[in-house]
This record gives sequence, C-alpha cells and structure tokens, in this order.
Amino acid sequence: MEKLNRANELPESTSAFYFVKIWPFEDPELRENILEADYAFQRKIQTRGKIVEAIKAKKEERSIIISELKTLIAENKQCHIVVDALQNHLGKFRYGNNTMQAQGTVLRSVVEELEQTIKMLSDRIVYEHISLAEEKRLVKEISDIKKAIIYLSTNRAKLQDTVDGNEATLTHGKVKIIDGIRKEQQAIRSKTKVLEDELNVVDAEIASIIQQDLVEATTRKYMAYETLQELRSKRDVKNELFIENHALLNRARDYASRGMVTEVQGLHKTQVDKFMAQWCQSKDFREDYTARTLSSQRLATGQRWPDDDSW
Repeated sequence: MEKLNRANELPESTSAFYFVKIWPFEDPELRENILEADYAFQRKIQTRGKIVEAIKAKKEERSIIISELKTLIAENKQCHIVVDALQNHLGKFRYGNNTMQAQGTVLRSVVEELEQTIKMLSDRIVYEHISLAEEKRLVKEISDIKKAIIYLSTNRAKLQDTVDGNEATLTHGKVKIIDGIRKEQQAIRSKTKVLEDELNVVDAEIASIIQQDLVEATTRKYMAYETLQELRSKRDVKNELFIENHALLNRARDYASRGMVTEVQGLHKTQVDKFMAQWCQSKDFREDYTARTLSSQRLATGQRWPDDDSW
C-alpha cells in the first residue's frame, strides 16, 4: 500500500486568531422579574381578549336585531307601496258603480286590474313620445305595482279572509284589502318598536363595556407591557457589551469562512487591544467581566457557588 503523505493533506498555511468572548449579563433576580412581568402581561392580554369576545358577542346580537329590523322595515315599505298602488290605480272604484258584483274573488280582480295598468304604462313608454323624467316616473310606478302584485299573491290567503263574508261589491272589497294591509302595517310598526328598544339596550351595553371594561383592561395591558419593556431595557443595557461582542464574533466568522485573513487579523487586533485597554484601566470592567464569566459557567455546568442564596 502507498503511504499517505500527511503533509499534502494540510493547507499550505493556517492562521489562528483568538478573540475575547464577552458573556451575557445574568441577574437571577432580574430574570425572575422579567418572567413575572411577562406572565402578568400575558394575563392582561387574556383578560382584554375575553372582554373583546364579549363585545363581539354583543355585536352579533346587535346584527341579528338589525337584520330583523331591516326585514320589518322592508315589509312596511312594501305594504306602503301596495296601499299607494291600490289607492292610485283602484281608487276610481270607490266612487264608481257600487252595484258591480265581484266576478270570482276580489283579490283576483285586483291583481288583474294591476296587471292591466302595468300593460298600459308599458305601452306609454314604448309608443308615446315622453320625456326622460316621465319615463323614469313610469318605470318606478310599474316597479311599485309589480311589488303590489307580489305582495297580494304572497298574502292571498290572509287578505282573502279580510274581504270574504258578506261583502257585496267589488269596490268595498278593495277598500277592505287596503284596511287589512294597514292593520298589517300597524302590527309591523309594533314589532319594530320592540326591536328598536332591544337594539337601544344592546347598544348601551356595548358602549358600557367599551367605555369601562375595555378601556380599563387596555390601560392595564399597556401598563404591564411598559413594566416588561422597562425590565427588558434594563437587561439590554447590561448586555450592551455582549451584543457588541456577539456581532463582532459573527463578523469574524464570516471573514474567516471567506478566507479574508487580513480582515480577520485587523478585527482581532482592534478587539483585543480595546479589551486589554479596558481591562487595565477599569476595575469595574474587570469585576463585571469576571462576574459574567463565572455566572455563565455556573449556568452551563449547573454548579452552585458560595454566593448562591441556596448554598
């Protein structure tokens, strides 16, 4: 077997640089305070979240009431349109031939007359020379009459009860239809009033929760957050040297990975010279560095030192 030439396996030149590592500041009391502050902050978030959910539930209740109100308002509007349509296009029968007997049901006659009116108005739009404003008015009138027909067809059974019995004339039957629709409007307005009262109560409850509970919970949350941030800032101030050193070591690793020996050497000289100058000139710096190193070693090994409260 051919002997391996170990010399050929090594790079032509190898450079080694030793940087000073600054350990993070470790204060058990401060760390405990930060954990407690963070826990308190999370609890404040949860409390505020529950209030927000309560408001959301109330707003959903409010939406349901508003939806029901919109339906009633639409029904009331439809009734109004029907009454107007009947009065405008069938009112002539009030003073017409009161001896004319109903052929079939009154409702069927009313619907047929409304449909005939629609045809007449449509013919005017198609065949007559009318202004744009008049055409718009006729289109709206046709739309209202169609709504009246739909209403009469949908509520045929209820309205038929209104005009059945001893009604002798078609005209009187039509008047009774209008009266029946107006009674329906009164019932709708009564339901609307009840829902409006309920809506006012819900609105007051939402306003109370927002103005009191939510404002207080939000204030407490921000106060807890400020306390947490103050503690973190205090920790970060103590760790300025560590953060700076961490960034420097990362930069050195980057230079080394790209073979930038000169840059690594320059970074090394600057860092070591600066550290030695601080070490020689400041007792506080030496004590701080020693405390950081011992604290980090203790956390890494789980060793207890005489200055521990638990010793």
